[in-house]
This record gives sequence, structure tokens and C-alpha cells, in this order.
Amino acid sequence: MERDRTDGRAAGRLLAAVLAGWMALGPAAAQQAPAPAPAGRGGLRIYVLQGEQAVNNTRTGAATPPVVEVRDANDFPVAGAEVTFRTPETGPSATFEGGRHEYTNRTDAKGQVSAGRMTPNGVEGVFSIQATAKLDERTGMAVIRQRNSRDEYAAGGAPGVQRKGFWGRNKWWLTGLMAGTGAGLGYWLSTRETAAPGEASLRPGTVVIGGPR
Repeated sequence: MERDRTDGRAAGRLLAAVLAGWMALGPAAAQQAPAPAPAGRGGLRIYVLQGEQAVNNTRTGAATPPVVEVRDANDFPVAGAEVTFRTPETGPSATFEGGRHEYTNRTDAKGQVSAGRMTPNGVEGVFSIQATAKLDERTGMAVIRQRNSRDEYAAGGAPGVQRKGFWGRNKWWLTGLMAGTGAGLGYWLSTRETAAPGEASLRPGTVVIGGPR
């Protein structure tokens, strides 16, 4: 019986060590997500929701205008921030409404803003769109990469700067939950009693009274 308890304690310690290692690595060990854009003065961050790696068609004029979300240093959406999108004036590029290379708008209650309508020019190749955010003395910047092509088109849904995933937003309470679960399971394994060979074991079943018929 004492040996069974010792084995249970060892299994509990091993399980706790495995859980601790898994929590330290997190899901980022399997696939590392891109880091947020560096914060400017006061900590504004720009997350690209649409338009990163988009392919615009110069023949049809189809393009994907960027959509971004502005957040503060505490990762809360910032409403009313002024966001300016700028495209190159030469080489592969695109223009916004009115044929301009610059477009400015303010974020909504969710901290999001779109670059509006965008049209690629006739030059094929890769270019970058610069997005800058400003609110009072706080600033932030992000670079959105796109490409012009005569024969291809892709909306570019994959963001270049990702918002925090489920683990990032909830890592503290998830860590606590897993630690509590691991501790409880380890305690159960270390204290449970295993029936020794030869001991009687009662199992529920149908009681039959009387001899064979």
C-alpha cells in the first residue's frame, strides 16, 4: 500500500512539472505570432486588420484598402484617434479618393478606421503604405505591405500586425486555472489508494437470490 502511495506522489510531481513547462512555453512555442508595431510617445499601437500582403489588380482596378485598429499601451481601443494613410508617389503604388496619395480619418468607438476607396496605379511591384495614428501627444505607426499585379488579385486578409489571440488576452486566468487543475490532479494522484492484490473489491451489479434453475 505504501509503495502505491509513493508511486502516486511521484506521478503527481511529474505531471505538475509537465504542466509547468507547457504553461511557460504557451501556444507561441508552436507558432510565433508577429509582434505589435512599436508604440509611439504615450503608447499608441496600430493593428492591421485588413490589407497586409494584399495583391491589387492594375488591369481591373481592384484593390484592398487597409483597415486598422488603434489601441493604447493597456491594449484598449482608442476612439477619435486621427489616422493618416500614405502611399508612395512614384513606382508601384495606389491612390485614395480624389487621386491623392494621402488619406486621413478618425477611429470609431472600436478604435477602427478604413482607408476608404483605393485604386492601384499601372506599375507592377511591391510597395508599402504607411499608417500613422495621433491623439493629443500620443502617436503610433505601422507599415502595410501590398503588391500590384496585372493578372492577380488577393484581398490580403492575413494581418501583418496581429491583435492578441485568446491566450494573450486571457493568459493570466488560464495560467491560474491550469495551475489549480495540475495541483488538484497531483494531490489526487498522490493520495489515492490502490487496492492491493488479493483484496476484495465490491462492484455494483444485479443481486441474484436462489440457486440455478
